[in-house]
Amino acid sequence: MLVTLGSNTSIVGGASQTFQYACNSAQKIYVRADDNDADALNGHLTIQIGNDVIVNDIDFSALSKISLLQGGGMTNVGDTYFCVDIGSHILEPLENLYVTIRNSGTNALTAIDVSAIVNEGGVYAPLKWTNYSDNVFTDTNTLSIYAWADTTLENDVTAFTIRNQAYSATPQVQSGVNVSLTKVQGEHSVAKHIAYLANNQVPMDTSINHSSTTIAGVVCISAMPKFPSKASASKKAGEAVLSSMTSSERKAL
Repeated sequence: MLVTLGSNTSIVGGASQTFQYACNSAQKIYVRADDNDADALNGHLTIQIGNDVIVNDIDFSALSKISLLQGGGMTNVGDTYFCVDIGSHILEPLENLYVTIRNSGTNALTAIDVSAIVNEGGVYAPLKWTNYSDNVFTDTNTLSIYAWADTTLENDVTAFTIRNQAYSATPQVQSGVNVSLTKVQGEHSVAKHIAYLANNQVPMDTSINHSSTTIAGVVCISAMPKFPSKASASKKAGEAVLSSMTSSERKAL
C-alpha cells in the first residue's frame, strides 16, 4: 500500500530530517524535491530498516538517474524525483522504516515529498544500494552496477574492469552509456550522465577497478542475507492474505 511519510517539507542548509514509518514490510521509496530556488540536487538519501543501513547517503543526482533508467525519474535543479526499489524487506516487531534526507547545500531544500510502498508482502528479497567514491573496491552479492556523473560520460573511453566468480570484463565507460540510452524514451541528455555497466542474474561478490576522472560515484545494487525468522514472517503474512481471500479472488490468481 502507498503511504505518505512527509509532505511539502523544508530542510535548512547543512541539516537532515528523518521520516519514519512502522510497517511489517517495505518495498519502495519515492522522493520528490520541487525546489523553486534550484537546490533540488543538494539532497542525499539514507534508508534504514531498524539499525541496518540499506541506502548509504546517496546523492539525489545519482538516484534520479538510476530511476530514469528503471522506468521514470527527473534530474533537474528545480524539480527532482525518483523511486528507490529496495526489493522486499521484512521488519521485526520493534523495527521501523527510516528515511533520512540530508541537505548538503547552504540554502534550504524545499517542497520535499516522501512516500513509500509498504506491507505488500510477496517474496522476501531484501536489496541494498551502496554508492562508492573509490576507484577500486569490492561489493558483496552484487546484482547491478551504475557509474554516474554530473556531466556526460558518452565520450569516456576509460576501462571499467568488473570481476566476479563468473566472468572478468573490461568495457569502456561509454559502452555503459550506450546501454543507458536504450532504456529511456526521453531525457536522453541526462541518460548520457550514467553508465549501466553490469546486471548479474544471480548475486555475486564483485570487484571494480576504474581510472575515470569524470565518474562521480558507482552505485551497486546488491542482495542482502535472508534471515530464517524474517522468511518465516513473510510466509505467514502471505498465508494470512490467502486465507482471507474469497473463492472468486483465489480463482483469479
